[in-house]
Amino acid sequence: MPRDFKSFTNENSSTNNNSNTKKYEDILNKYKNMNSNDLMQNLFTEASKLKSEGKLTNESLENLKSTLSPFLNSEQKVMLENLIEAINEQK
Repeated sequence: MPRDFKSFTNENSSTNNNSNTKKYEDILNKYKNMNSNDLMQNLFTEASKLKSEGKLTNESLENLKSTLSPFLNSEQKVMLENLIEAINEQK
């Protein structure tokens, strides 16, 4: 039985999935030590970039909200709604 995420993915993945796992681990490592202010700044920077490239739309944000909401408590839902509203208002 796998003991951790890396063991699980190594035992249950193809080569392609292993490269995806590496990408996810790299992303997690990039953000894991950031404080909330740095995370928010990075979020808005990335959102602005994606919006300017046409890769982030109000519709995609609403889909994200619909997908995540069932897994969040009421406080987290309010935070998500506030973040999405702020991203939508961002130029």
